[in-house]
Amino acid sequence: MKNKEIQMKWKNIHDIETFQCHRNEVYLGGKDELGENITIVLNTMELLEWLDIKGMKEQLIKYIKELNE
Repeated sequence: MKNKEIQMKWKNIHDIETFQCHRNEVYLGGKDELGENITIVLNTMELLEWLDIKGMKEQLIKYIKELNE
């Protein structure tokens, strides 16, 4: 068996245009950094376990305050 090199793929959703939650999947759709359509499908349970909503809000507030300085 050959060792396969794992490649990390980074995408950026610039405009989130759609959201859907069905059963145990969350769908986010929008445009990527090249203006191409992209849909990301996430496991709802894992997403809720990993997201730090309070921390995200705190970071956003800090960012907005820095913009207003």
